[in-house]
Amino acid sequence: MTTAVFGLIFASLATYLILFWQCRLAWKRAWQDADSYRLDFEHIDTPRTLIAHAAGGSALGSYPNARQCLDQWYAWGVRHFEVDLQPTPDGSWVALHDWGPTLRRWFDLRALPWHKQLLRPLWPRVALPGALLRALPMRGNLSVLTPDALHEWLKAHPDAWLVSDIKADNPNGLKMLADTLGERSRQVVAQVFTIAEIDLAHELGFGRVAWANYVPKWPLSSLPDRLAEQRLDLVVLDHRKINLPDDRPHLKRLRDQGRELWVFTVNDRQRLNALPSTISGVITDRLLPPAAPD
Repeated sequence: MTTAVFGLIFASLATYLILFWQCRLAWKRAWQDADSYRLDFEHIDTPRTLIAHAAGGSALGSYPNARQCLDQWYAWGVRHFEVDLQPTPDGSWVALHDWGPTLRRWFDLRALPWHKQLLRPLWPRVALPGALLRALPMRGNLSVLTPDALHEWLKAHPDAWLVSDIKADNPNGLKMLADTLGERSRQVVAQVFTIAEIDLAHELGFGRVAWANYVPKWPLSSLPDRLAEQRLDLVVLDHRKINLPDDRPHLKRLRDQGRELWVFTVNDRQRLNALPSTISGVITDRLLPPAAPD
């Protein structure tokens, strides 16, 4: 019996050590292998609205959600910026797409305190406290966005629009955003995922409200009837799930109801040109307005 217990303890410890070193190697590889994430930008001439995905792609990669990317894409002529927001265990919020691959890609997790490093192999996607995340080195010396930073940025750029993409607890995230932004909430396109959130977004004073059709992923054919009586300015769709020509009538009905139609995520000219004319905006990591002449 004693031998079996010690054998189980030894096997568990060995398994953990393997997981730990695999985790450390993954962090090192993600931090050092920058070339595999790099983005090339393309300037295009299009009447469609370009919405910078995750605050706008960086030459270092996609999904940065960084202050410097807002500045760069604004200088390039973009005025709509989708930003991911996550709640943290210490009650704050940070701009981050996910606590797994994107966290590893953009932050050097080898700088975590040792007790956090030791626990992370067991819970590889657990959220970090906001203060700890903000203290980690970020690739390219970028600065992770917070709601307070978004408030200051929107105040300095009154013609810009923030498009919210709250990854967990959208109702409380919208309330937090409205409280933090105050009158700057008028510069926000609030994405909602349930019917109940539509009225909430209006009550909180957001400038525009968008139905994000990836939760609960209703069939496109059902959207015109389901959303007919709702106070919505936009509908956001996954372009990969638009089936042409069958979906053209449904898109036209949504547009005739007064909604703008945006799609995500479009990163090349060919896909952009293949979109039906009813699509008025694209969320993108790398497509930019025409370059200004020298």
